[in-house]
Amino acid sequence: MTTPQRDRSLGDGVYYCAEDYIGFGPRILILVVDTLVLVAIVWLIALVWVNTVGDYNRVYAAIVGLAIWLYVVPLKRSAFRTIGYRLVGARLVTLKGRRPSLFMLTFRSLLWMFGPCNFLFDLIWCGIDDDRQTMRDRFTNMCLVRNRADPIGTGEVHLAYFTAFGYTLAYPHVVHPKAVEP
Repeated sequence: MTTPQRDRSLGDGVYYCAEDYIGFGPRILILVVDTLVLVAIVWLIALVWVNTVGDYNRVYAAIVGLAIWLYVVPLKRSAFRTIGYRLVGARLVTLKGRRPSLFMLTFRSLLWMFGPCNFLFDLIWCGIDDDRQTMRDRFTNMCLVRNRADPIGTGEVHLAYFTAFGYTLAYPHVVHPKAVEP
């Protein structure tokens, strides 16, 4: 008689100590600080634009969009991080423990605007999630952890399924080896 094999096609990932995952309160602080910084950046661009060019146009909108993207995507990925991330001492990592790609960080940011992860639902999910991650983090295979956090182990990556608002969704997560049956 053969024994059934588990699906290991998603590979292995790392997990951290429960205290190393960034939760609801620090995320709110990150959001407030980074929003204020972005408002200041947009205001500064607008001030310079009005004094040099005059009227707002598509070029202005493109410059503002690029400035926001540069702050929200590449800066979060860098060693410097955003001001909110630095203040809280947080960094984003993939389920493999690496820096996320620019594409996935852009996708993560776009999920707030176009995806099922609106601002309020995303934060509520963070409050009930075992690893204190948002839906955006889950769908993009990322974790927000303390800056100095080191993985405490590796485990299989499995899909977790849930149903909400008439949709059945799945996201990958790392399972502790003790939670996996032989």
